[in-house]
Amino acid sequence: MLAGAALVLSLATASGLATPESVSATLDRLGNADMVLVNDPLGPRPVRVLLATRVSVPAEDVRRLLVEPASYAAAMPSFRRVDVVSRRERGPGVVDLEIAWELEVPLWNLKGKLWLRPRPDGVDLELAQGDFAPGLFHITARDEKPGRTVLAIEGFANVRDANWATRRLAQRSPMAEPAISVAAAYVMLKALALRAERGAYARPSAAMAAPELSALDGVPVGAAADLSVDAGKVLAAVRSRDDGRLLRVEVTVHVAAPAAALPNRIIRPEVFRALPGWRKITPVSGNPGECKIDECKDISALCWNVDTNLPFFSLDGIWKIWPRPWRARAVDGDGKGALMALDILPGKLPNRAIVVLSQHPRIDKAGYVARKLIAAEPLLEHGLTLALTLVDAVALGSALAKD
Repeated sequence: MLAGAALVLSLATASGLATPESVSATLDRLGNADMVLVNDPLGPRPVRVLLATRVSVPAEDVRRLLVEPASYAAAMPSFRRVDVVSRRERGPGVVDLEIAWELEVPLWNLKGKLWLRPRPDGVDLELAQGDFAPGLFHITARDEKPGRTVLAIEGFANVRDANWATRRLAQRSPMAEPAISVAAAYVMLKALALRAERGAYARPSAAMAAPELSALDGVPVGAAADLSVDAGKVLAAVRSRDDGRLLRVEVTVHVAAPAAALPNRIIRPEVFRALPGWRKITPVSGNPGECKIDECKDISALCWNVDTNLPFFSLDGIWKIWPRPWRARAVDGDGKGALMALDILPGKLPNRAIVVLSQHPRIDKAGYVARKLIAAEPLLEHGLTLALTLVDAVALGSALAKD
C-alpha cells in the first residue's frame, strides 16, 4: 500500500508528458485524428500514457460532466456499478468522492474503489483499491477557442495484475501493459467525448471495413513525431471515418539507423518475426504449389504466409506485399482484407529515422473473443487496433535498430 501511494504521489507531482500548447500543436499536425503519446514503452513500469481529442462543446460543460459520477456509467454502460460510498472535504467547497465501481466486459468482471477529485481543469481519478490499483489519471477539459475543447487523459494503471488474462498477456510481451493501458484509456476518452457532444449514449453502428490501401499515409504523423516527440516516446494517431468506425491507426517509433538503410531491411521476413505473435513466416511468392491465391502466383509478387500465436486473437493469413513504399494487404486467412503500411522518414538527428506503422487489421475478424469485445463496446475496434499497432511498431523498431 505504501509503495502504491508513493507511486501515485510521484505521478501527481511529476510534469506532464506534453504541455497543453504542445498537445494542441500536435493535434493540428495530425489533422482529423486523436492523439496518443506513450512515455518510454520499454522502460520502467508502469508506463505513463497521454491521449487527447477535440470536442465541439465548451470546456465548462465538459468539466461539469467529468465531476458527476453518473456520467461515467452513462457514457460507458459496461460500468455496472458507479456508487458514491463516502465523501471527504479537501478544501472550502471542494469535495472528493470515494466511488465503488464494477466493470463487466466479455471474459471478465473488474471492480474496485477510486477517489474522484475535482480540480479546476477537470478531475483526478485515483485508483485506490481493487483491479487496476494503484493508478492515477488526470482528465482535463481545456478551452481552445469558443465552443471547442481539448479533452485529455494522462496517467497510468496497474493493468498487469487486473486478472488472469492481463497477466498472461504481460508474460508474453513487455509491451502488453502499455498496450492494454492505451486501449482502456482510449475507450474512456472517446466515450466521454461522445457523451459530451451528444448528451446521450452514442456508438458507431455502420459496417466495419478497411479503407483503400492507397489511403494509408504515415508521413504527417511521422513529421509530427520528429518535430514534437522525444526519441524515448511513441506518438500515435487514431483516425475514424465520418460515421465513427475505425479508419486506421498510425504509430511512430524513432529508430537508431539511417533512413536510407531501412527500405532494404523491411522486405526481409526475418525482421517481421520480431512482431509478437508472428511465429512463422513462409515466403510463398510465385510458387503455385505453396500458394493457391491468384494474387501470389505471379513470380514478381512478394507474399508471406504468416502463422500467429497471439493469446485470444487469430491473425493467421497470407499477406501480399509491395516493397517500395512498403504496403501490405491480407489476401487470405482470418484477417482477409487487413492492411498494413510502413513509411520511413529521416529524423532531425544524424543516423536517426522515424518509422511509421499504419494498420487496419480487421480486428473484428480475429476470432470469437475480438468479436465479443467489439459487440460489447464498439470503441474497442479502435482500442484493440491501437494496442496491436503499438506493440507491433515498438517491436519492429527495435528489430530494425539491431539489424
